[in-house]
Amino acid sequence: MIVLKIEETEKGLAILLSPEAQELLGATAGKHVGFEVTAERSLLIGPLSADLEEQLKIGVELMRRYDWTFRTLAKT
Repeated sequence: MIVLKIEETEKGLAILLSPEAQELLGATAGKHVGFEVTAERSLLIGPLSADLEEQLKIGVELMRRYDWTFRTLAKT
């Protein structure tokens, strides 16, 4: 078992990954991971597949492109 500590950062709470955890997740800065809570309240965490990573990138670009439109529509 790898034990990680929750730290407070300027952006909120964060779990800082040890070198061992980084290696197991294949984690690098800017990469996304997903997590799931099981019925037993255990946490499963893993890297997103390449397809999900691409879908996330497309979604972020869509939101960036239409941000002004979404904000305008939200006011009505």
